[in-house]
Amino acid sequence: MDDNTLAAQYAQTGDLMDLCRNEVWLRESIVLEDGVEAQVEAGLGMNAYLHTMNALTVDQSQQLRHQMSVQSLLFTGLRQWMETWDLGAGFEETYAIARRLIRAHLADLTPSQEAGIESPLADKVQTGSLDKLTQPQVVTLLSEMFTPADWQIMATAASQSIASRVLSAGQIQTETAA
Repeated sequence: MDDNTLAAQYAQTGDLMDLCRNEVWLRESIVLEDGVEAQVEAGLGMNAYLHTMNALTVDQSQQLRHQMSVQSLLFTGLRQWMETWDLGAGFEETYAIARRLIRAHLADLTPSQEAGIESPLADKVQTGSLDKLTQPQVVTLLSEMFTPADWQIMATAASQSIASRVLSAGQIQTETAA
């Protein structure tokens, strides 16, 4: 990337990252030989990640992609479902906790739980139409996955999040009045 391009972009928008939103500029900036597939990384922190990803076998890579597809589907459905709970200020923290719980359950499934989760997903994964799994199907899967302890953890997270916001608002008012 040349200095003139950067200077022109900065003068125009004041944000160099706007270049990344320009598809033509991106295609010109990433020049690869025909037929060559490559990873595009950013920053020194990506070296370890790239090394790890390149060390995976084909089976490990496919398993990881499957896992990420399942999580993506479940997390999207979870977000849509949780938005109907009207959690307000407690939403983000509760959503983060719920995602951690799902990951923990997915990592430690019994054979019957695995069959219960994989069965409805198997056809969708093979056909590449994961996005077509209906919201009620996702809600059913998640409802069966969460334990009573999980529900309590999420409820506690939501109430603590809201309580901390209320308490901090009261503290700010006291400090400003003084």
